[in-house]
Amino acid sequence: MNDKILEKAYPALVGALTTLVAQFLVRKLWKVATGDTPPDPHDPDVPTREAVTWFVASSIGVGVAQMLMGRFANRKIRQWQAGSAS
Repeated sequence: MNDKILEKAYPALVGALTTLVAQFLVRKLWKVATGDTPPDPHDPDVPTREAVTWFVASSIGVGVAQMLMGRFANRKIRQWQAGSAS
């Protein structure tokens, strides 16, 4: 596979998978912590405090997971590049 394609495809695939897994985990953690399913932050019947808390918690959870996996993906790409340069 072309190295340039791999450099772009690998982080995208890892990022997409990471997002799905992180969303699943954040939803499960919310359920464990509150006993309820995550609220719809766009629903006007959901209290603002709960909507904002869910938004912040899910954003942080997914964002941190994406950042960590992005670092992992970039590290792997550098290793591949160093290996192919030899």
